[in-house]
Amino acid sequence: MIRALTVTFLGILLLLLPLLPGRAAADGQDSWRLAFQGNAHLAESVLREAVAEELADFSRAEFPETMADDAAFLLESAYKKQGYAFAKVSYGIFAEPDGTRLQFNISEGVLVEVASLVIYGNSAFATDELLAFFAEKDDDVFGSDFHRFVESDIRDALAGIADFYKGEGFLRVAIDEPVFLFSEDRSRVEVRLTIQEGEKTTVGAIGFLGDILEEARPELDKLTADMTGKPLVGRRKLMLRSGVQEVYGNLGYPDAKIDIKEKRSDSSAAVDLVCTVISGPRVTIGAIRVSGNTRTETDFILQRLALQEGEQFSSLKKRESFRRLYQTGLFSKVAIVLAEGLSETERLLEVQVEETLSREIFFQAGWGSYEFLRGSSGFQDNNIFGSGRVFRAEVGGSIKSANVEAAIRDPWILGSDITADLPVFYRYREEPSFTSEEIGLSMLLVKDLRKDLSVTMGYLYSSTKTKDITALEVIAPESDYTVASIKLQTTLDNRNDIFFPTGGRKISAVAEIAEPSMGSGLSFYRFNFGARQFYPLGKKNTLALHYETGAIFPGRNQVIIPIGERFFNGGENTVRSFQESELGPKDSSGDPLGGLAFNVFSVEMRRLLTDRLAASLFMDYGNVAPNLSPEEDEQRPFTDRQAVIDRTLSDYFSDFRPGLGAGVQYLLPVGPARLDFAWNPAQDKDREEDNVTVHFSIGMAF
Repeated sequence: MIRALTVTFLGILLLLLPLLPGRAAADGQDSWRLAFQGNAHLAESVLREAVAEELADFSRAEFPETMADDAAFLLESAYKKQGYAFAKVSYGIFAEPDGTRLQFNISEGVLVEVASLVIYGNSAFATDELLAFFAEKDDDVFGSDFHRFVESDIRDALAGIADFYKGEGFLRVAIDEPVFLFSEDRSRVEVRLTIQEGEKTTVGAIGFLGDILEEARPELDKLTADMTGKPLVGRRKLMLRSGVQEVYGNLGYPDAKIDIKEKRSDSSAAVDLVCTVISGPRVTIGAIRVSGNTRTETDFILQRLALQEGEQFSSLKKRESFRRLYQTGLFSKVAIVLAEGLSETERLLEVQVEETLSREIFFQAGWGSYEFLRGSSGFQDNNIFGSGRVFRAEVGGSIKSANVEAAIRDPWILGSDITADLPVFYRYREEPSFTSEEIGLSMLLVKDLRKDLSVTMGYLYSSTKTKDITALEVIAPESDYTVASIKLQTTLDNRNDIFFPTGGRKISAVAEIAEPSMGSGLSFYRFNFGARQFYPLGKKNTLALHYETGAIFPGRNQVIIPIGERFFNGGENTVRSFQESELGPKDSSGDPLGGLAFNVFSVEMRRLLTDRLAASLFMDYGNVAPNLSPEEDEQRPFTDRQAVIDRTLSDYFSDFRPGLGAGVQYLLPVGPARLDFAWNPAQDKDREEDNVTVHFSIGMAF
């Protein structure tokens, strides 16, 4: 019954559709349509997009021919930007029974290639250096040597060359009108350019007059040496004025006035500069006034200043004070100005700040091929009690793990530039062959040696319970143990993006020592090293290299390392042709046992397909040492510390297992959603290794 009524209703609707008023009629406008004829090389969708804005009001235009004229010009421009230099577009407006038809008739012509580009008259700069201005914008590693002829791009490049010359002191440079010599069939063109460089104008002698302080002379001499002989461009005098003001400002003269005049000679292209200095009074800081801070303690702001009451003013220290306050991350605006004080020589330093929101609640969600759904949430206060210290609390977990962490961080412990971090944590995780539960705390000190280089030193204490261990007779008898260790780490990170880097590198090295004298139940020495390098190949391609290794050796009176402290390999972020931790020694049931050392080497070619979508080809290569468990090697468990170390070192670079594959990534704000397909070309069926493995996760492999 319902089906019959539905069919009847649709039939009536179809009969009534021809009687319904059209959209244009409802609007009281004539309907019109757009047509193209003769376009073989550019899709109709591209052409429609080129004229969409121009023809938006075509049906209501008083003079539609004017709009059509402009649209035809835009279509010709679209073709010329693609290298069809002789494209011609005409149009016709036709009245038809169902409305108006605007038709563009296109004569595309041939695609024109730049056969050669010849530059005459250049002597100051090599031809190759100037030809770089003509490089195609979309050129990449998979591009060809074919260069389309686009006259507008050539003229833009000529303007860039002219600016380049002027920036190097050739103020009277002139570039003649370009000459285009086309082949007989007009498919190739030779471009000839003539440059009239003119004479290079440079800075000659620099003289100083007025209030010249003896203590300022060394810095003024440095300025003179740096600028003499350099191209005289508009910014050069500004640089000299700023440099002299900086010298005097650092000596306590913030109000120094600098006047610079040129002395030109017809016989020389060098222009002498005469700099007259009026120093003004030398200023000291009589008092400091802080305003705008509603939550941050005034004492904290004063401690971050490089200038203090009673000190001589210094422009350098003023800039350093500004940098330190902004570096805290607590302020959206900072202004440091000298105001009137008790006298001309004793001034008031006003520090005006505008605070940012310092408290935040965050949520993160992700996915891993082993952990499946995972996520975390937390709270952070970047200015606890107005002291500039940070309090952080975070709870996270997945199908196979859970963790809780709270920490206090002091970015400037005891007034230094060293960061102290004190985290307390609880971690639970189910591994393929055991489950670990860990509680601990750390005291970490971090020193930034420069923007991309840091050193971390710390003391770590943890208590671990290990359960559900397979093949207990083969591995360590310690299921419950404590670790107390000292760790030293250095990290270099200058990647241009933490989620999808296309350039730069990240290198880290870690050394850790655990001894009973530190309160540890275990004795070991652990080392880790990792390096990631990213090479841009064109605008859309990146070659990514990754190497990581680690080793842990038993210390005095220690023979076996518990399974919870061992290294495992295989999974979404290591050798991707294996499931999580499946590469390396196994027991008779096929459960992974881990090892005392590992290596992973990866090569990945990444290509950005769109703004959000990327693809990759990769090769992973890795191992775990010792390569076999005593059970697999038909030996008894190790009873001698040195035998464990010798076996690990002898297997360190052996039995590498490969992984070849491809992946796709969709770039999200929290990192790429990644789907990898990996093939094991050396599958060991006796160890029940998979031939093909699929991983889905959030974040790149490295």
